[in-house]
Amino acid sequence: MLHSISSMDGANEGFYRGMMLGLCVVPGNRYQVRSNRESGLGRFDIQLAPQIGGIPGFLFAFKHAADPRTNLDSLAGSALRQIDEKKYDSELRNAGVQSIIKIGVAFRGKNAVLKRK
Repeated sequence: MLHSISSMDGANEGFYRGMMLGLCVVPGNRYQVRSNRESGLGRFDIQLAPQIGGIPGFLFAFKHAADPRTNLDSLAGSALRQIDEKKYDSELRNAGVQSIIKIGVAFRGKNAVLKRK
């Protein structure tokens, strides 16, 4: 990101969601990519639902920080907890997905921190 985006690009959560959606299409027909949809008690940012058996599903939650004093590591942890608290995995679990990788991402401009569970 240091060399590929402008600091103006990373000004909101929508930009990061769009950028990540573009990266998520790379696995091709192995996953159904969904964005900003309801599941459980809220809306996940990105869900990768496996289209073949034996591979994990993925859930992403993004948090944007405008304040330079915000601790991105802590904010990424908050995004990860939100996935569990809002039960974003309920749709994947109902579809029979056994393994779900949960990823919380916090960002400010070109800086990003990722936590996974």
